[in-house]
Amino acid sequence: MRAACTTSRASAVAARVADLLASPMQARAWARERWWPQSLAQGAAGVALLHIERARTGEGAWERAQAWLECAVAQGVDASPAAHLFYGAPALAYVLHRAQSVRPEFGPQLARLDAAVDRIVTDRLERAQARLASGGGPVLAEFDTIRGLAGLGALLLARDEHHPLLPGVLSYLKALTGPLTVDDAEAPGWWARVGPNGKEDPRFPSGHANTGMAHGICGPLALLALALQRGIAVQECAEAMGCILDWLDVWQQGDADLVWWPYWVTSAQRFGAEKVAGPQRPSWCYGTAGVAHAQLLAAKALGDATRAERCRGVLHRVFTTAAVSPVVNDASLCHGYAGLALLAHTTGTGQADDLLTPVGGGGDAHTVATKLLSTGGIGLLEGAAGTALALHTLTGPAPKSGWAGFLLCDPTGGARD
Repeated sequence: MRAACTTSRASAVAARVADLLASPMQARAWARERWWPQSLAQGAAGVALLHIERARTGEGAWERAQAWLECAVAQGVDASPAAHLFYGAPALAYVLHRAQSVRPEFGPQLARLDAAVDRIVTDRLERAQARLASGGGPVLAEFDTIRGLAGLGALLLARDEHHPLLPGVLSYLKALTGPLTVDDAEAPGWWARVGPNGKEDPRFPSGHANTGMAHGICGPLALLALALQRGIAVQECAEAMGCILDWLDVWQQGDADLVWWPYWVTSAQRFGAEKVAGPQRPSWCYGTAGVAHAQLLAAKALGDATRAERCRGVLHRVFTTAAVSPVVNDASLCHGYAGLALLAHTTGTGQADDLLTPVGGGGDAHTVATKLLSTGGIGLLEGAAGTALALHTLTGPAPKSGWAGFLLCDPTGGARD
C-alpha cells in the first residue's frame, strides 16, 4: 500500500522542484528542446507562476519569480493574432495578474499587456464572426481552451468579470452552438473539419466533434458556466449550455457504475457505422473527469440539482478508481494525477492528497523531483512545474487553487481562496 502524500512530503517535493528550477540557467538542461519562454504551458511563463505562488505563501523567494518573468519577456512578447492564453501576451498577462497581488508595481506592465490582449480578442472575434457568416465550420483553435476564445475568455474573466469584451466572447460561444450541415446531415456547430491535432487528417475525412476540456466543447461549456454564475450574459449562456449538455447526454456511454464520454465523435460514429472508442483515460484535458467537471459547473450555474448530483457521483468514482489503480500514468496537470487532484479539490468530490500519493512516492524528495523533471520537463501544463504547484497548494491545511483559472476550474468549488 502506498503511503499517503503528507503535507511535509508534498512540500519537500514541491520545494525541491522549485530549487531545481530556481533560475532559467539551471533549468535549461531539463527543458531540452522545449524552451519556449513565452509559453504558459511549457516555458518560462509557466515556471514563473510556480515561483509566484510560492512567494505568495512565503515559501519561496520573489527573486526566482522575477528571474523567470525576465526570461519570459527577454526576446519580446508576441501580441499577434496568433497569441493565445498559453502563449504570448495573454499568457504573460495571466501570470502578471497573479504576480500583481505580490508585487503591485507590475500595474503599468499589466496595463500594456491588457491592451494587447484586448486587440487580440477583438481580432479573434471579428474573424470568428466572419467564419460564422460564411456558414463554414470552425477550426479547434477558434474556440478551444488552449488556443481559442474559450481560453481568452477565461483570461478576461480572471482579470475583470465586467470586462467589456467578455459579453462578446459569450455571444460568440452561443453562436458556436448553432447547427452545421456536415455530410448532408445536421452536426453541432463546433464540428471541426480537421483531426484532433487541429490539422487535416485522413483518419478524420469529415472532421470530428471534440468533447475535451483542452480542445473541445467542454472548455466553452465551463467558461459559459463560470460566467453565468457571475450573472454575465445570462440568457445567452443558459441557452448555449443547454445545447451543449443535450449533445453530451446523447453521447454519454456506459451505465450507472461506469459513465464515460468519448474523446471525440467522428462522422462514422455519428451515423452508427462505427462504435465510439472508450472508456479512455480520465483527465483534465480529455475524458470523463474533465467532461463531468464542466457539466458540474454548468449544473450549478443552471440550478440543475439532478445533473449536479449525477456528475458528483461520476467524479467520485473516477477519483476513487484513479487513486488505487493505474488508470493514469503520469503526474501532470493536463492528463495526470495533479490535474485529477485539482479537480477533486475544486469539486469537493475526492481527496487531493490520495490522488497525489502516486506522485510523491518512489524515493526521497530529490529523487522524485528529478524524475518529474526528467520525464515531464519543466512545464506547467504537462511538466514538473505544474505538478509541484499542485503539491504545494493542494495538500496543505488550507488549499488555495485560485491560480488554476487557466484550466477553467472554479477556485471556490472546494475550499475558498
